[in-house]
This record gives sequence, structure tokens and C-alpha cells, in this order.
Amino acid sequence: MNIAVIDDSIDDARQLAGFVSTYFSDAHISQKTTIFNTAADFLNAWHIGVYELVFIDIFLKGEASGIRIAEHIRRDDDQCTIIFTTSSTDFALKGYEVRALDYMLKPLRFGKFCQTMDYFRSVSQRKRSHYIEVKESRIMVKLPIDDILYTDYSNHYIQIHLPGRLVKTYMRFHDFSSLLLCYPQFICCYRNCIINMDKVTSLEKAEFVLNTGEHLPITRTLRPQIHQHYADYQFQKLNGGI
Repeated sequence: MNIAVIDDSIDDARQLAGFVSTYFSDAHISQKTTIFNTAADFLNAWHIGVYELVFIDIFLKGEASGIRIAEHIRRDDDQCTIIFTTSSTDFALKGYEVRALDYMLKPLRFGKFCQTMDYFRSVSQRKRSHYIEVKESRIMVKLPIDDILYTDYSNHYIQIHLPGRLVKTYMRFHDFSSLLLCYPQFICCYRNCIINMDKVTSLEKAEFVLNTGEHLPITRTLRPQIHQHYADYQFQKLNGGI
């Protein structure tokens, strides 16, 4: 596992890297932690998929804030786990907007760090264990539900849109929808189209905007209900109900 620590305090960064080393060694998990003392150094090394877990100090002196770095990560990578280290919880709402997993208040304590890492591992395990299985051509393929952006329907084929890939499977929409709509992050936003609300960056009056920049329309007759459903889902996530 590749891990990044971004903190302009060398002492704080080294302490956190030491916590990482101790925790993952005890858990028998191989990891490599890289320390970055400036945002520029991290951004020069950053590319999609390079780090599974990134710790970010919200208050970086004299340059981009930790929130800005997190926003940059999220523009490229929806899977990377972000955890903030901070001396204040004032940015909790902003952290939610970039889907940060947790906050660790300074001065850091190893006990709290271990609790956060246990939570991180449990969330990662749930993500890996949830998938659907469909037939692509003549081969059954497993698709993690967290990778699905949205699905639509064309000429009797379900089209499953993933980052950089389109999977087509021949089946009735009714049968396929039962595979996805049992998960709370999915909603049918217009005829024969299911969207993953975790991939939505903004909700406009008549459409969802995905983190890929794609726009998906919302059925006009059901807009109030869909708007409310999306708001309820985000509220439950914010309060730990999902």
C-alpha cells in the first residue's frame, strides 16, 4: 500500500509516518509511506492511483491549503482515501465535500490513529466485497459497485459506465435494476438510467453532474422526489448513517 503524508511540520510528519509504520507492521500489511513537506512536492508526484491513502494537514503555511490539495485529488481519483490532520474542526463541512474519511486533531494520539485506521480498513474491505456479476459477451465479470458511474439501456443491452471502460450486458432492465437499487447510493434518475450518487459533484435543477464532467438528466415529473432523495442520502452520509 502506498501512503502519502503532507505536512509542513517535519516533526508532525515524522510522528505520523511512525504511527503508520507501527500500525501496519502490527497488522502485517506491507506499506510505503512518502512524506511531503510542501503542496508543490506532492502535486509533482501525484497521479491517479499512485496513493491509496493520503494524510493532509489542512493548514499548510504560505501555499495551497489542504482542502485545495484534496479537491485536486478528487478531480482525478475517486478511490483515494483522504484523512485530514488539523488543529481545528472548522473545516468539517469542506472535508465532507471532498469525501474525507476522517479528521485527526493535533497533537496526534496513537490510540485515535489506530481507531481511524481500523475504520479505514473496514471501509476498504466493504468496498472490495460489494460487486455485481454480469455476462459480458460470453464471460461472467465481477464489477465493484463503487466503480460504477451510471448505467443506461440501449437495444436490449444494459450499458455499465465505469472510469475508462464500458461494459455491455444483455438482460432486461427490470432484472438488472434489482442488482443495483438494493444499494443506497444508486437511484434511477430517468427512464432506464441508474446513477451512483457517490459520483455526483453537483445537483442542478434538471440534471446531475458527475465527477467525470458528464451531465445526466432528471425525469421532469419526478424531480422533486429525486432532489429530496439525493438530499436525504447526503445528509445520512454526513451523519454517519451510511
